[in-house]
Amino acid sequence: MEQLHITHHKGKMTGINSISTSCMLNPYCQERQKHTTLVCYKCYAKKYLRLRPNLREKMAHNTELLTEKLLNDRQIPIINDLYFRLESFGDLINETQAINYLRICELHPKTTFALWTKNLRILENVFTEFKKPENLIINYSSPELNKQTPVDDLPEWVDHVFTVYDKKFAEDNNVPINCGAIHCLSCLKCYEHGGDKYINEILK
Repeated sequence: MEQLHITHHKGKMTGINSISTSCMLNPYCQERQKHTTLVCYKCYAKKYLRLRPNLREKMAHNTELLTEKLLNDRQIPIINDLYFRLESFGDLINETQAINYLRICELHPKTTFALWTKNLRILENVFTEFKKPENLIINYSSPELNKQTPVDDLPEWVDHVFTVYDKKFAEDNNVPINCGAIHCLSCLKCYEHGGDKYINEILK
């Protein structure tokens, strides 16, 4: 039985594991990477996957499993984590993937999951039929570099707005950078209900 691959991260994300797909197989990601004003133009995930063929293959495998059909329970790995990330190398591709993520959350009620996405349309369609799990945090990624999306323009089920700035712009405009901890586990702003609505990071 084919099962989803869990990525065990190092560096800033040490201690927070993830299930992700590949930005290299996502048509939304591929299109956004062409536009210089969008943060996807500076995509770190694409560079990372190009350098690591083994990881690239595993993300391709996850993309196939998550997007082509609904998973059965045996295809979903057991997760024994307090905090877990959904999408670290890609984004939502279709509603099947989103429903599979909701199922993963439901099967692990003691784990807090955080999903990063720019594709709210997919979630809007899914949430007409499915309820957002209480243990799911949704972080909307502002599409444009140096431009924060107002939270009032977003659905109420979005928990945080995550925006990336280049260092010079942030300094020149006094942008408060509140994503800069050495390790995500020492911060957890992206993994909690409430708290800072806007989370700002310097471009890597």
